[in-house]
Amino acid sequence: MTIKLYDLDAYQTTFEATVLSCTKREKDYDVILDQTLFFPEEGGQTCDQGTLNDVKVHDVQIIDQEIHHYVNDPLKGKIIGKIDFKHRYTNMQNHSGEHILSGLVKEMFGFDNSGFHLSLNEITTDYSGFLNTKQLEKLEKRANEVILENHPIHCFYPEDTSLYNYRSKKEINEALRLVEIEGIDCCACCAPHVRSTSEIGLIKILKAIKHKQGVRIWFICGYRAYQDYHQKHLQAMHISQKLSLPSDDLTHGIDRLINENNDLKQEISKLKKQSIDLQIQSLSVQDFHLVFVEELDRSLQLYYCNQLLDLAHRFSAVFVGKENNYRFYITSHEDARLLLENLKEHFEVKGGGKKDMVQGQIQGSKEDVEELLNNL
Repeated sequence: MTIKLYDLDAYQTTFEATVLSCTKREKDYDVILDQTLFFPEEGGQTCDQGTLNDVKVHDVQIIDQEIHHYVNDPLKGKIIGKIDFKHRYTNMQNHSGEHILSGLVKEMFGFDNSGFHLSLNEITTDYSGFLNTKQLEKLEKRANEVILENHPIHCFYPEDTSLYNYRSKKEINEALRLVEIEGIDCCACCAPHVRSTSEIGLIKILKAIKHKQGVRIWFICGYRAYQDYHQKHLQAMHISQKLSLPSDDLTHGIDRLINENNDLKQEISKLKKQSIDLQIQSLSVQDFHLVFVEELDRSLQLYYCNQLLDLAHRFSAVFVGKENNYRFYITSHEDARLLLENLKEHFEVKGGGKKDMVQGQIQGSKEDVEELLNNL
């Protein structure tokens, strides 16, 4: 069994070890050492990153208590291993933050942790009951108070497990390792953690959705939280400069712009309707009317089509778009579905409707569509 050096000191970055085996696989080598600092993918957390004799370790897995390091070059004898401590420490901050959240959710709301995922891209944790917005705000506030209170975090193998009231998502069939945040949480866990809550720095809940019978929460801690804030701050400043809005009150400024934009849209729509009415007045009654325009919202498109039908013996059609991609309405005194079937026989068409009106999307040139409908 591989000796887990990360259990002894989560802050150690280099180690010496002996290669016990190096097995060639299809595309790489599977290396087992007598001891390692590399935390494998386990407990919902991605593995450590780093090198063995300067050879990059691209994956670490644990199988029957043996830790397997996957590398691209063969290794033998004595080696020196180095872990990427920035990656390790970021994981430690976020995993310790999850323990705070889960301990508080249990204490404050009575829900159990039912899942945890810590990867390079996102961090999620699942709970057995739903939390609303106000409860999430209360949870986040208390979690950050715990950080400021600087509670010690102990990782240990207890001699008598019956002395501890601990959380666990699954049955433990090996030596039990507990992570205890004094006064906040005690949980069975195999991963490295920071020494105290103050090292977590910050916990920020990003979003939450209903998941199965409970809730899934996305959150970030520590350096990841700083990166997220930095990126969003730059975006806010960019929006402030682009739209000439006060950076300390973007919400009200954006609401004002949205209202102004909606007013302008209504005014433009009114003018377009007037333009359609003027065009209709200039037309005469004929067999059918066919119109192509580049821009028109759906309500005005349908209005245009219905007005044209009053001046058509058979049907009217309005196509909106350009570059062989159009949205269409077809209204008819006969059966618009027959026209749609003809279009589908000759073009790539998605759509449907009833006898008096059909609608959809069509891929085809204006000239080809006009020719087909004229021939009909």
